[in-house]
Amino acid sequence: MSSSLTVGERIVLQLAQYTKFIDSYDAPLDVSQDGIAAALRISRAHAAIELKKLKESGEVMEKLVHIKKGKTKRKVYFLTSPGEERARKVRQFAESEGIDVQPFLDIKKCKGPELWKGLSDEQKGVLAQACVFRRPFRRDALPETTVSLLPVSPEGMVDMPMELRSYVPTQVSPVLLKQYHSMAADYWLPLGQYRERLYHLMKAGRKREAEMLLASKGVASMGTPDRELLDIVMAVSTEHERYRGRVLYAQAETARRTGNHELALMKAKELCSSASDKERHDGLIVEALVLREKGDNEGSVERLRRAADMADGGGIELQCELSETLIRAGHHAEAKELLERLLTQGGGDGDQLERIFFQLGSVCLCCGDAEGAVRYFSKSRGAARNKENGELYLRLSDAYGLMGMTEKAEEYAVRAKKVHTPNVSM
Repeated sequence: MSSSLTVGERIVLQLAQYTKFIDSYDAPLDVSQDGIAAALRISRAHAAIELKKLKESGEVMEKLVHIKKGKTKRKVYFLTSPGEERARKVRQFAESEGIDVQPFLDIKKCKGPELWKGLSDEQKGVLAQACVFRRPFRRDALPETTVSLLPVSPEGMVDMPMELRSYVPTQVSPVLLKQYHSMAADYWLPLGQYRERLYHLMKAGRKREAEMLLASKGVASMGTPDRELLDIVMAVSTEHERYRGRVLYAQAETARRTGNHELALMKAKELCSSASDKERHDGLIVEALVLREKGDNEGSVERLRRAADMADGGGIELQCELSETLIRAGHHAEAKELLERLLTQGGGDGDQLERIFFQLGSVCLCCGDAEGAVRYFSKSRGAARNKENGELYLRLSDAYGLMGMTEKAEEYAVRAKKVHTPNVSM
């Protein structure tokens, strides 16, 4: 860190940002001794010494006021007129010398190299540990330092600036970096943040645990599938036979859900070549869903039927996927027969009933049976406890339009526009 400005000058510049609060009922934490120490990354004791000097020189005044969101009054500090004048001169000096003052006042404005070179080995270790985190984390997860080194929110959370997260890990040995990632992986485990844990496990070289996590939790526990998740999941090895099938399935599903059809088919073929019936079954389902997404409904139907035969008909979810594909392929009578059979067998839970009724409504709509469509779509809404579903509203609008009920059709068309995310998997 550059020493072109003294600590006293940095405090003056820090306080100059908060003059507008001098007559306020409450003040921000930034003008308290703790806030000043945190902002300037100095110890509380050092801040106290420098503030005493500034008070004695008449450049800083002390007040007792409420801190924002606080319950008690605390000592805070503001510049006097001489202090404001000194702040102006310090800024003039900084500008004439080409010194950027913001890094002195806010860690988020710091350049990586200038911050790093001014730290002790202990402080570098804490900063490096903080910089391996990709998401905000609790400050108490890391060791305390004599200097307020990290930007901490009022809720006690740390969110490191991107520039520091990019630079600092490059200054740490590979061995230490793995240790820090290992620490981060263990931090996320009790919080149930499995995507972050998986990422850090891989960075820490804990490959076996990464396989176990992906195999046991699956893609559904990793949040919305996206390119970042695909990169993380594809980096997980399939070395151990015990977890291989479930890891391959997770990789195939992530690729499919992110639109990488070729990669999904490649992983599905690996599953289909397995000696395990379960893995071949999973591979066929992935292949079927990819083919459906690519418009090959007949190929999708063929693979879903093979999967169902392997699993003695399969569960309700598989049968719903088959009926959905039959509808898309134009096999409406067969789809209706399958769905009605599911209802006679109990129909499953609320989400499954919602989907079955929706598909029955879709079959009716395709066959021109508008009244039947409205009846089944209404039952789908009931099974879903009337939660908002834009796709369902569009289908209801179509059904009412087919019946000549233009006002109802318009009503549901308007409602559909207000809902952006369908609640039923189509």
